[in-house]
Order: sequence, then structure tokens, then C-alpha cells
Amino acid sequence: MEKPIPSYYHTESERLIFRSIQSTDYKFWAPFFVNNPTQKYVGADQYPFSPEAKAQNWLNKQTERKENNTYGQLAVIEKSTGNFIGVGGIIEREINGSPEFEITYSLLPSVWGNGYATELAIFFRHFAFNNIATDSVISMIHKENQASINVAIKNGMQISGETEFMNMSLYIYRISNT
Repeated sequence: MEKPIPSYYHTESERLIFRSIQSTDYKFWAPFFVNNPTQKYVGADQYPFSPEAKAQNWLNKQTERKENNTYGQLAVIEKSTGNFIGVGGIIEREINGSPEFEITYSLLPSVWGNGYATELAIFFRHFAFNNIATDSVISMIHKENQASINVAIKNGMQISGETEFMNMSLYIYRISNT
């Protein structure tokens, strides 16, 4: 797989800043795991840990990806407030034996409905097609996650298949670089 260019770790869209995960971000990410019914869509309901432990584990994985010089999720910061509002970016995956680049997004419930997930997804689609040698990008989405399905559709993606991942049945949404 391809190594991220340095600008991946600090870039921005119209209303959002994307930066590397910091060690203190877990306390801002932990609320995602409190009374959030969408945890099942990202597999977080499978672990009986505290919200803080889930957040720390999630962010540690992103830090590990960066240290291994692979793509991973970034902190998403709202420009107008400077607040941490979630995580997103590009993750390298192997799906059915093929390397893929997945556009990912998980935002705090307090900012849902502002179009941030769509802005993020479109931004990273353009980033991938301009900076990564790939013919397409995907988003793997839980079959019941209508909000993320809507984001994928707004990002120009269509269902290209299905897969099992972390004991979940997922759709694979894809857009080609044409």
C-alpha cells in the first residue's frame, strides 16, 4: 500500500480541520460511546469497556497506523468553534483479498445533521483521487446505518458488494476515479 503524504496529517475543508490524533483527544471522543445507539454500526457495542477505554483504544489504533506510515483516521475539528467533533479520513483495508482505501467518518451525536460527514467524505474522496494511486475508494457501511448510506450516496458512491467485518454484515459502497 501507499504511504500517506505529510499534508494528510494536517489539512482542511471548508468548515473542518483534519489533524493527527493527540493523546488527549480520547476525552473528547469518549462521549461518542455514551448512550449512542449507532455504536453497533462501528462494532463498538461488542466490547464491554468504559466509554473512555473504547475511545482510547480507537485512537491508539489511529496513532499506530500513523507510526506504521499507513493511512488512518484523523481528528475532525470544527473550524468555527475549535471543538473536536469526531474522527474520519482514509483507512487502508484488504477486502476479499484486494487492497482498498476506505473513506471513514464517525462524528459525535451533538453535531449530526450539519452536513459534516458529507463534507468530510467528499473531501477525502478528492484527496484520495488526487494523491493516491487508486482506481476507486470505498466506504463499508452497516446495512442498517441509513445515515451513513445517505452520506455515501451524496459522495457519488453506489453499492458494489457486501462483506463481513468485525462480525457485522456490511455493504461496500464504491466510487471510481473517472
